Amino acid sequence: MSNKLVYVCDGGDCNEKGSGNLFSKLKVHFDEVDPHEEKVKIRRYPCFGGCEHGINITIWPDRVFYSLVKESDLPDIIRHLTGESGPVVRLTGKVKPDVEEFLWQMLDSPY
Repeated sequence: MSNKLVYVCDGGDCNEKGSGNLFSKLKVHFDEVDPHEEKVKIRRYPCFGGCEHGINITIWPDRVFYSLVKESDLPDIIRHLTGESGPVVRLTGKVKPDVEEFLWQMLDSPY
């Protein structure tokens, strides 16, 4: 399992759809299996700009942008994060490519 940074959108639309609950469930899971965040870091993000496709979760450096995420998707996302499987394709490709690219440029930046 490589070091991954997971952002769960905490913007208004995603939050209203339950992103806080998804963040908490992911955090609890990884606090148990990776308490020192050596492999996976779970963070909130103010807004990705893909509100109409929320709840959005991104994984860097994998450059995976998950959308329309529901609690029932978490086991598949966890398997991806632990390296047991690849990205959950059914949750990708929903937001405009420029929204994704802008995020990756920010995360790739050394600043």
